[in-house]
Amino acid sequence: MPNRCGIMHARGSPPSSKVTQQEVADYISHFESKIAPFLQPSTKLSDDEANRLGKKDAEAEVEKFVAANTQELSKDKWLCPLSGKKFKGPEFVRKHIFNKHAEKVDEVRKEVEYFNNYLLDPKRPQLPEHPANRGGPVVGRGGMGGGPEGHGMMGPFHGGFPPPPPFGFGRGHPGGFPGFGGRNFPDVYRAGFKRNNYGRFRSDPREVIGYHDLDEPQDLELF
Repeated sequence: MPNRCGIMHARGSPPSSKVTQQEVADYISHFESKIAPFLQPSTKLSDDEANRLGKKDAEAEVEKFVAANTQELSKDKWLCPLSGKKFKGPEFVRKHIFNKHAEKVDEVRKEVEYFNNYLLDPKRPQLPEHPANRGGPVVGRGGMGGGPEGHGMMGPFHGGFPPPPPFGFGRGHPGGFPGFGGRNFPDVYRAGFKRNNYGRFRSDPREVIGYHDLDEPQDLELF
């Protein structure tokens, strides 16, 4: 109900019908299933698994950051892009970064810590694994599997006739895309974009429809 302190929740009247034992059991099981993930102890991946997934080292990333912000302009002239100041040697740029841009270095360390924490979480949100990484039958040329050369989606072909091109696309010719038919590409993809005698693309013959008020004066320009 509305209140000066904000929206408050007021419990309604209890149900008139008696609660059955089955409803109580269902509520308990549903509550336990919801609270179970919060009661499990947190687990992390091992160091070997984390290194295999690309765990980062904070000090190594800091060194990369310093190297990326140390630019040599000429002999005995080095630049720090963070401030635009020039120094006589890279060791002075390094000292300048740690003294005057310590917050940037701390940001690098925080980013590494954030990345490693995400990587070590076995329940981290991630995209589904690509089917190609799961293993299985090797897809051959010209088909969807079933042998080293594949037989296509319609199964193997027999007899003295060559199999038709997959999906209606030919093997292609010079000037076309390999594997997508070249000049044998279906004309449906070239409709309305045929070339004229001068080699340019012809525009769509359909006129653009204008939507405006019919009662509006005709001397006004329409944009």
